[in-house]
Amino acid sequence: MRNLAAQYRWRERVEAYDRHLDRQYEAMWLEERRKAAETDAKILGAAIGKLAQRLGTLRADELSAGDFIRLMDVAMRHRRVLFGDPTETIAVTGEGSNPLAQRFAEFAQMPAEQRRVRLADLAASVNQRIKAVDGGDDEDEEA
Repeated sequence: MRNLAAQYRWRERVEAYDRHLDRQYEAMWLEERRKAAETDAKILGAAIGKLAQRLGTLRADELSAGDFIRLMDVAMRHRRVLFGDPTETIAVTGEGSNPLAQRFAEFAQMPAEQRRVRLADLAASVNQRIKAVDGGDDEDEEA
């Protein structure tokens, strides 16, 4: 079986077919998201138009200014999401500084040999993950 599989490159062919199916699936959902975004844009445009019309005739007894502001905020937030603009900012901080900056500072303080060992460990870890992603495993290396 191994010889036949190798001769006809079954693993490569199966992986290529899987990638093909993945691309088809992604394309289908991309088109569905595009259609949904178009529909959302039309609804959102109509809602914003109604809110803009209402702005001049806002009566306090029918709709409070706070209610109107909340409606406008929701509409504009959805508009930003629709057009891919960020709606939130996430900051990662630690005591005194960014945790990543702290790790870099610690690395910079290591002796040169210790840095080389640490980088070699990281490289080995990355290579192991690449093999796992590519489908390599211990059985294949033994065979």
